[in-house]
Amino acid sequence: MADVYVFLGPPGAGKGTLGDVFCEKTGVVHISTGQLLRDEMAAGTELGAQVKGIIAAGGLVSDEIVAKMVANRLQKEDIKAHGCLLDGFPRTVPQAGMLEKILADGGDRMAAVVLIEADREMLMGRLTSRRVCSNKACGATFNVLTLPPKVEGICDKCGQPLIQRSDGSEETAKKRLAVYESETAPLVDFYDKKGQLVRTVSTNTTIEENYARLMKVIGR
Repeated sequence: MADVYVFLGPPGAGKGTLGDVFCEKTGVVHISTGQLLRDEMAAGTELGAQVKGIIAAGGLVSDEIVAKMVANRLQKEDIKAHGCLLDGFPRTVPQAGMLEKILADGGDRMAAVVLIEADREMLMGRLTSRRVCSNKACGATFNVLTLPPKVEGICDKCGQPLIQRSDGSEETAKKRLAVYESETAPLVDFYDKKGQLVRTVSTNTTIEENYARLMKVIGR
């Protein structure tokens, strides 16, 4: 039986960073649905061929296909031995229902659904503070709040100007938060009613402090 974890929270709350640390320190396997899609296509499986055709046609991969890939992945030995953190699934209540069936069929359990809460002002700051090197060959990234360059506006690595990408604008940040509220936030009520939801807070402190709070609510 595998222990399955899900981290919820708005963009900028630190799900990715905390998830990476969690998996590194505990041995829990990180499963990204985006990577699953890429792996299936690279392997040339039947599902991969379906996905490739859908993407080539400009369509969206259905919940059913994603759920099938997740179900297949959860049956692997490394997941049974170490458990996993699901990244990118579920994003909606219907997907959460699919995951329930997957866990029941596979004899696995939802160990915890962690809601990582954060102040909206902080989220906006995080989402709009990323800067990237204008030299595509360099590709260095910085954060004016948490990882600023040594010289403002200049890349540490190659000396070229730093730019803010269009997806890092204030307008885009607001849209991303609005999408989260309308599509993903209902999962909070879904899992809270089932008694599977725990809550932690992400703040502009160290990763270690945020991780310590996370582990306290998970109970590991």
